[in-house]
Amino acid sequence: MPANLPPQYFGAEKNFRAAKDPAEKIAALEEMLAIMPKHKGTDHLRAELRSRIAKLTQLAGKKSGAQRMTMAIEKEGASQVAVVGLPNAGKSQLVASLTNASPTVADYPFTTYAAD
Repeated sequence: MPANLPPQYFGAEKNFRAAKDPAEKIAALEEMLAIMPKHKGTDHLRAELRSRIAKLTQLAGKKSGAQRMTMAIEKEGASQVAVVGLPNAGKSQLVASLTNASPTVADYPFTTYAAD
């Protein structure tokens, strides 16, 4: 069934395609919905535009990013050293033998959770 869309709709569609920001795209889609006539020939097109708006609002809401847990160790002494390696490779044993720190050392991986 033909939609019989007015020329203003095609201008709004051009604005939608040119928009880069999700907020601009949502505004253009809402303008397209407002301009579009409401009859049985445009039902599927209206549903498609509403689903695009829903996806873009969800995308705009997710933009905050993932939260990360950080661990801060106070600087003390002359320097800080990071010992990096695979689990259960002997990093804690090395630190215990070279310094007077006492990390937990065991035969299973992931024994040491935090620096002492």
